Amino acid sequence: MRILRKTFFLALIPFGLITGFSTNPSAHATEDPKSDERPFHKELLKAAAEYKSWGRVDDEYRWAPWLCRTPEPGRARVSASKDEATHGQKIYSLFAKNQRDYMNVLPEKSARVGQIVVKESWVPEEITDEKLKPSKSADFSNVIETKATPQAPREWNEKDDHFYPYAWKGDKVFKAAKQSDLFVMLKLDPKTEGTDQGWVYGTVSADGKKVNSAGRIESCMKCHVEAKGDRLFGLPEFTFSRKP
Repeated sequence: MRILRKTFFLALIPFGLITGFSTNPSAHATEDPKSDERPFHKELLKAAAEYKSWGRVDDEYRWAPWLCRTPEPGRARVSASKDEATHGQKIYSLFAKNQRDYMNVLPEKSARVGQIVVKESWVPEEITDEKLKPSKSADFSNVIETKATPQAPREWNEKDDHFYPYAWKGDKVFKAAKQSDLFVMLKLDPKTEGTDQGWVYGTVSADGKKVNSAGRIESCMKCHVEAKGDRLFGLPEFTFSRKP
């Protein structure tokens, strides 16, 4: 069993339209029914419709046979962002179209064209009642399990979704409450006009029906250009253990 340990942390920042820069991910929200015809909107809506089939990056239940220990479900995490208008004070969980590539992006290696990363985000609800605080070790009674259905994408098969909706920040415990926008990054050819060396940033409504912003945005890029893994930060303290 090969164990690859990465200490990256993905902090997807809100995204603006390629027609200009914006630091507000909602600044260019649109009700236009033809919004999927705008640059990158079609690709972002497709990602929002399919990402559940890829699985959470840290959902070990999906590949437990290769582990030498009890698998862990995908976990809620508290964003490290200090920008409260975007990721700050939110809980998130990550999905990647190609999980292996996502966890192996190194400073000297670029992400492959076609890679897509989606961050689900929620408004956190602090749990103050000691009797209601869950265990840090995910007990399955508190794991949210979503079964694959006939309506799920074909590639989903029996790959169910397992999510532990609790996150810790110091001594405080939070639960994923109201779901917020989806934050998306997708990699195109680096020569593609209107991208950040191939990366397109976007925000999509929680129901996956409307693109709120897409393309390049200053507040997004100023953070991600600092990432050592081709604009990707990864997950903190997560050991990716999977059969080669």
